[in-house]
Amino acid sequence: MKIPQVINRFNVYRNGSKLVGTSGEVELPEITNLTDTIEGAGTGGNLEIPVIGLTDTMDMQIPFTTLSKDAFALMNPGQAADLMLNGAIQCMDTGTGKVGYSQMSVAVRGLVKTFTPGSVKAGAKMESSVTLSLSYYKIVIDGTTMLEIDKLNGVYIVNGEDILKEVRNMC
Repeated sequence: MKIPQVINRFNVYRNGSKLVGTSGEVELPEITNLTDTIEGAGTGGNLEIPVIGLTDTMDMQIPFTTLSKDAFALMNPGQAADLMLNGAIQCMDTGTGKVGYSQMSVAVRGLVKTFTPGSVKAGAKMESSVTLSLSYYKIVIDGTTMLEIDKLNGVYIVNGEDILKEVRNMC
């Protein structure tokens, strides 16, 4: 069994080209399921339930150390930005203690929501960023799709299981 330890290294790609100038940290978007409250006979009061496959807005901020052409390339409001984060998760084998690696891949697609140019100070980073509102989000570890949300095509996969297959077949 492998115990994940740290992200050893990662790169950010836009349409297959490496983005140079991103900061050392990209925070992945949080998944919040939309919910509704049911009540009635037999429920004992209100019960909040997730609506399977429907999520709230997924935002992802891409930070840049300074303004760059790559930051502006993400800003076309009429064109979705396709990004891929590829990295190596450093792991330890519990049986042998040997260090190994797991491949991690995060794919996102979205439209620009906000642009923060940052600040200008001699000898300092600008802390520029672009925030995308995502319509697509996929996490793959060692070739297995752990999460895939495609809001425009009704896809919701968790741990390799297509949660919405039955729903898509009905609609």
